[in-house]
Amino acid sequence: ENQTCCSNNTPNFQLITNHLEGLLFKSKRDRKIIVVDPKAQSYGDNTTRKEIKSDKYIQVIAYRHSTRRKT
Repeated sequence: ENQTCCSNNTPNFQLITNHLEGLLFKSKRDRKIIVVDPKAQSYGDNTTRKEIKSDKYIQVIAYRHSTRRKT
């Protein structure tokens, strides 16, 4: 059996895979890094992490990254 992992950038985030901290996301709006490592001391500037309980899934994690609009 082959296990394959695929990833794509989105209009809002760039995926960074070759990094010592593992999987990272970079906001295209403010260029801030979002760390998705559960053991990280910080998840990034203006970023919060919330675990959501679910009967359907083993684990659900939501990251919220806030950016300020230029006026």
